[in-house]
Amino acid sequence: MNRIPASTVNTAVVTLALIVCATTSGAQQISENSRPVPPLRESDLDRHLNELTSKLDNMRQELIESQNQMDELRNEVRALREQLSAKDQNREAAQDADALRNGVAQLQDETEILQAQVKQHDQSKVETVSKYPLRVNGAILFTSVLNSGRTDNINVPVVALPSAPDSLSGSLSATANQTVLGLDVTGPHVWGAHSWGDLNVDFWGGGSSAKYTATAGTVRLRTMHARVEWPNRSITIAIDRPLMSPWQPASWVTVAEPALAWSGNLWTWSPQVNFRQNDVAFRHMSAEVGLIFPSTPYAWISGQSGGANAAERSRQPGYQARLGTALSWRDHPFNFGASGYYSRQAYSYDHHVDAWAGAGDWSLVFGRAFQWSGGIYRGRGIGGLGGGTFKDYVSTATADSLRGLDAAGGWTQAKFTISSTLEANVSTGLDNAFAHELRGSDQASSLSYYATLARNQTVLANLIYRPRSYILLSTEFRQIDSRPVDGYASQDRIFGIATGYIF
Repeated sequence: MNRIPASTVNTAVVTLALIVCATTSGAQQISENSRPVPPLRESDLDRHLNELTSKLDNMRQELIESQNQMDELRNEVRALREQLSAKDQNREAAQDADALRNGVAQLQDETEILQAQVKQHDQSKVETVSKYPLRVNGAILFTSVLNSGRTDNINVPVVALPSAPDSLSGSLSATANQTVLGLDVTGPHVWGAHSWGDLNVDFWGGGSSAKYTATAGTVRLRTMHARVEWPNRSITIAIDRPLMSPWQPASWVTVAEPALAWSGNLWTWSPQVNFRQNDVAFRHMSAEVGLIFPSTPYAWISGQSGGANAAERSRQPGYQARLGTALSWRDHPFNFGASGYYSRQAYSYDHHVDAWAGAGDWSLVFGRAFQWSGGIYRGRGIGGLGGGTFKDYVSTATADSLRGLDAAGGWTQAKFTISSTLEANVSTGLDNAFAHELRGSDQASSLSYYATLARNQTVLANLIYRPRSYILLSTEFRQIDSRPVDGYASQDRIFGIATGYIF
């Protein structure tokens, strides 16, 4: 309500008084005309006016008090509205401030990512004669290994050796020779296909000629690929594992030779030429065929030789093929494969061995936390592929006989992804040469432990922690059980650690 002005109240009082006077005068005239009335005294009129004025003053005072109360209520309502409006503004301001802080944080993250990408792009630019992009990558790796028994190599144990009465067992060693360097190159488009290549080396090539250190090693070529790739097919020239070994167990403690090498993992890096065709019979099936030139098994022990090996003396390459399928279960990949291998080997005195192998492999992802992979094989004369306990054949000089050595084995691994930075792996592998073929042979009577070895088994468990994509920490336990043709098995328990910087 609006306030009633005081002038308006006064005017109303005067008007009301005049009306009362007029009414009284009129009443007196009527009385005089009708009947004689004694005249009203002046004191009575003043008394009535005073009473009326008092009542009007009381009414005016009540109106003023009501107006004041209404003003106070109006002020309180206005204050409440202002408080509510201030609260809403504060809330909106707080919300706006939170949104601004989140936006700034997101912008900072995106800026850091962009800066990292720019730095990576700047670092990856290497000048080449062909002007095509070239990237340098690798892993600066330091490993330390504690062996409980005797082994063929204290830094990368593969075979457990029997204890000698005149020597101590066990060792503790460390090396950085398993550091890996790589080059990735993107080539031109050729015949409608894009081309690329890569090359990897380490420092496991042998001892240094320098006399002041025993930890230096020479550069050794590990793997190489040069590929021309179309949407559904590719041609590759490579030095790599056989086609029958597409998967590998995980380990950063043993890198110079892959985990479970000579214990069921056919790993040897060999020159080869392969052709791959996708969508062969149906959409998810692929076929690979190739030529392979495996080395002799002893080349991985004593180094490459300049003379021709048995496969090279046959004047024909080895042949390999693999048929694989990539299925999906609840958006998780299920991969299966079957492969085969054949090569001809020629030895002195017109002896020949038809080397062959059949293998199966799998890699099954059951979720973000678990993966199961592995492979099995059965073959003959497969020492050059990493099987047969380092042997391609068995011979008997007295009978002038030489034949391929049969072998079977495989490996399997369970991978547990604990978090985005931590994983655990448990794996085991077995390479088993047929002992009954070795008994009575020249190999069984040899002084070389590799020649008499009939069975090699390894159990492995490790943790791999990567707090950043470029920082690596790993710890590992391995147990190697090696059994000769005759006698007792030898055992070596290995505790190893690895730390590295990946770039």
